[in-house]
Amino acid sequence: MAAPEAGPANQRHAADEARYQAFDSYPWAKDRIFVEQLSNALSEVQSDGSSLFGVALQARIQRFEQQTKIKIDSDAYKQWLSQNNKQQPRIVSEQTVAIEAMATPNPGDRKLAHLLVELGDPLGQLALQQTVSAPAPVPVPSWQAAAPTAELFIKKDPSSTDPDKEPYPKKFEEIVEFLQTGKPIPGIRQIPDTIIEDPAITTHGRLAAPLKPWEVGRATATDYSGSSSVEGGT
Repeated sequence: MAAPEAGPANQRHAADEARYQAFDSYPWAKDRIFVEQLSNALSEVQSDGSSLFGVALQARIQRFEQQTKIKIDSDAYKQWLSQNNKQQPRIVSEQTVAIEAMATPNPGDRKLAHLLVELGDPLGQLALQQTVSAPAPVPVPSWQAAAPTAELFIKKDPSSTDPDKEPYPKKFEEIVEFLQTGKPIPGIRQIPDTIIEDPAITTHGRLAAPLKPWEVGRATATDYSGSSSVEGGT
């Protein structure tokens, strides 16, 4: 006897099951863009005991739809988790949580750790218990401590008219004066800007210009006709 066909309710249930399984199995911790979006969203939440669960779930839904074009209903997903006695997957890596703990001395400001506590992940409580010690002072070498100190600027000549400019050399000032007054500068040869033509040099050549390519055949035909006329006359 053939098995009865699955009804619309069973098909819808199977589709929801597959959708939520794919939603939870998405590699959240490896998606750097999602981790950055999640951190930015959590940073905007005030540290007054507000729930981070909804913020993280909304960030997951938006990123999952961007990547797969599949929409997730938050209320239906939370109901699915409750009916199947499941918890949300870990959406950040241990390395990311450790980096936050090292960079945030105050445990109350570690949003990722508080999020994991809300999700029931024991890693969140471990991250909140992590203490960050103050960095040890860097020892100064003895030679550096004994080195004399000096001012890091050079005092300018008080006789300068402009305190923001160094005085120009005397030679430079003299050249500027010569240029402004039009006087000849000593040591510079004056060359007249006139051209003296040499009568022994002419711009007209004595040789005949060579024939151009289209003139070669014409000259040959002319020479041939002229020679034929001469022969016929004789």
